Amino acid sequence: MSKQWVAQKDVGPMSDKASNPESVLFPILKGESVGASGEFSGRAVLIMKPEDLEREWAPDEIPVIKKDMEEYFNECPGTIDELFSQVSAVISEAGESVGECAAIAFIREVICLVKVRDACFVLENDMRIRITASENVGEVFFVE
Repeated sequence: MSKQWVAQKDVGPMSDKASNPESVLFPILKGESVGASGEFSGRAVLIMKPEDLEREWAPDEIPVIKKDMEEYFNECPGTIDELFSQVSAVISEAGESVGECAAIAFIREVICLVKVRDACFVLENDMRIRITASENVGEVFFVE
């Protein structure tokens, strides 16, 4: 097995970079996909407190939800549906209440990654990222 083939194989079927082994990208973050399958590129928007949700969402923005926000979403369950009605993709550090999140993401056809450890530490506001979701696996990549 050649090294080039291994690098291409690890990229997966969703990558357009697989044909050029010099530009193979590896995910910076991984989590579980609980919503729609697919791929979406956009800008990260960190959600650290409830006030961060009170905004108009641009079509290319991807909310990155801090784990501490899970309690707020449990207390205000309609907030998740409202958020998912305005965006195409969501990344969450939390994952304890996956059921409701998964159901809403599936209905709204939103790519939703949960249990993405340290997402708010690794990502920054306005950082260009690409997320991929297939079956129950989700990955986050930097975009140049």
